[in-house]
Amino acid sequence: MRRRTLAWARYAIALTAHYSGADFLYRKAGGAGLVVLMLHRLRDQPDPYPLSTSRASFGKMVGWLRQRNALVDMESGLRGLEGVRGSGIAYVLTFDDGYHDNLALLDAGLAGAGQQAVPAIVYVATGHVGSQPIWAYQLQHAVEAHTVGRLDLGMLGLGQFDLSEAFDRERLYLQLPPRLKLLEPSQLQECIDCIVGQLQPRPAAPEGEMLDWEDVLRLQENGVQIGAHTRHHVILQRADEQTARAEIQGSLSDIAAATRHTPAHFAYPNGAAADFGENHVRMVKEAGFRTAVTTIEGTNRRGTDPYRLLRHNVHEQRYRAPPGHLSPALFFSETSGLLGWLRLRRNAA
Repeated sequence: MRRRTLAWARYAIALTAHYSGADFLYRKAGGAGLVVLMLHRLRDQPDPYPLSTSRASFGKMVGWLRQRNALVDMESGLRGLEGVRGSGIAYVLTFDDGYHDNLALLDAGLAGAGQQAVPAIVYVATGHVGSQPIWAYQLQHAVEAHTVGRLDLGMLGLGQFDLSEAFDRERLYLQLPPRLKLLEPSQLQECIDCIVGQLQPRPAAPEGEMLDWEDVLRLQENGVQIGAHTRHHVILQRADEQTARAEIQGSLSDIAAATRHTPAHFAYPNGAAADFGENHVRMVKEAGFRTAVTTIEGTNRRGTDPYRLLRHNVHEQRYRAPPGHLSPALFFSETSGLLGWLRLRRNAA
């Protein structure tokens, strides 16, 4: 009941701020801003994490941004922050990890008339290109395709789970990922391998979930920028310095070799403030990247550090009103209006 009440209150604030002009005045007072949207997958299937957005919802968001002439590439967006007469809010689209469904950016219906693709940056974890998905989706496949339904996670202090029960499946997705993110890279993969071994899932679909290098080239040739996301999606703060440097520099080298184009943009895996440090920012600069994005939410303003860019997480349910429809008021007020400002103030309190 409390969650539903809060959802209606959030929606009411967004409607009021969006349609009264309060959001407009807030943006005007704030001057030039750059909102970087972070997406992962473009698919209609339910996602337990959640990291997915349906193609229909994505198409609506792109349409709203185009109506405002607000959709730009990263370089244009950053230049706009430094312009003498800079004002208004621009938006950049980014996708993390490198999923095969990101090829929807090439769909003519989404790209728009006269365009080859929706303008975006796709940050690929190069060790997963044409290979196994990121550990989160290895876990999801093992849970959904299990042939053995009992899972013992005593080694992580989480006890046992009966995956025939919906409650236990929900509990697993809630409790396990935060615990896994605390592990060193080799330990994390060992745990995933142990879980897969216990559940003995049916084989995954042969086409795979990740882009292969041919797909990456198709995206690049049609105007989508390819950025780096390390080789193995390593949370840098959990890795030793040698591993972190190899993951950063190696991902740049992999992309340059496969595409004959040196990537300019980098995304910190997981990307929260605790997931990378000043030493990793320095490594990214030294590797030759020109920008790096976090998962810390907010609007980028004049003088922003291009190696600590803020982003807004986008998924299917985030901008849906309580009645169920996708709401432009929620989308714009939360990403660049008063609702977003109120949320950041509440989180900082």
